[in-house]
Amino acid sequence: MKSKKHNKNLIRAIKRVSVISAMPALIIATVAILLLPIVVMTFRWTPQHILGILYIIYGIIVIVVNRKGILNILKKIGHAIPFIDRMMNEKNFRFRIFMYWGTFISFLMLVFYIIACYVYDSFWFGALAGYNLIIMIIRVVMSRQDFYYKRKGYSGEKLHRKQLGTFRWVGVSILLLNIVIGGMALLMTFENQYFPYNAALIMSIAIFAIYRFVTGISNAKKFSENKNKIFSASKILDMIIGIMAMYTLQTTMLSLLPDNNKGRFYANLVVGIIVFFISLVIGVHMVYTSTKEIHSIEKKNKIDKSVV
Repeated sequence: MKSKKHNKNLIRAIKRVSVISAMPALIIATVAILLLPIVVMTFRWTPQHILGILYIIYGIIVIVVNRKGILNILKKIGHAIPFIDRMMNEKNFRFRIFMYWGTFISFLMLVFYIIACYVYDSFWFGALAGYNLIIMIIRVVMSRQDFYYKRKGYSGEKLHRKQLGTFRWVGVSILLLNIVIGGMALLMTFENQYFPYNAALIMSIAIFAIYRFVTGISNAKKFSENKNKIFSASKILDMIIGIMAMYTLQTTMLSLLPDNNKGRFYANLVVGIIVFFISLVIGVHMVYTSTKEIHSIEKKNKIDKSVV
């Protein structure tokens, strides 16, 4: 009984200290978030670092307790800034920004893998650079076509027909990209080309892989039924990139194992086959569904013309 009362009193004390007005809570939360990477990267068992950890814990409690007030302030700040206000209220504008952001991320990864290829003299990283170059080209073409359709003022069925054509083109591109994926999987499986990567490189690839996998899967699920087929194609592409990123992480992590390890061989073989067939099925599905819908629209237009 005493322990329960003690716990209740402790919770009440934490709430009293943590429940504050929204603006101070936002400031405390912001400082805690900025302090977190500094404390983690430079951690030592010193009074300053321990104090920093205690402050971060307090900041997390403040965020949880005052989340509604913090969100309201952030919304007000967002509405006061035109760009953020459009991001919050205009779905198509938000989708386009995400599409441009994906292109920028692909460019950063292209530069990253080119540098890694040069530093480690690794054909694997060169192949990944080529893969990201193709992804970036696909994204640029999608963005340009979306901008072109918008500038031309296409709408209704005509716009939908044009977007279906782009959707099908992305599906064909994924099928061609799958050849690259298959080649990369064969390279890692049968050539047994592994390199002693350092911890920083592995950590960078891990962060990118987890980020791309989580955002890719969630976005594909959220926007798979979007009316704008260009946006849908962009999210499906995100999902494939996420899956491929996890495969890249696996091969990099397996490089830590000793040479001639059978587990490494079979892991890359099995996962490579799975990634290849997932991309193949997605590409075929995109081409099939878009072609079927395009034929349906064209057939309908022919019937309408004949009636007129």
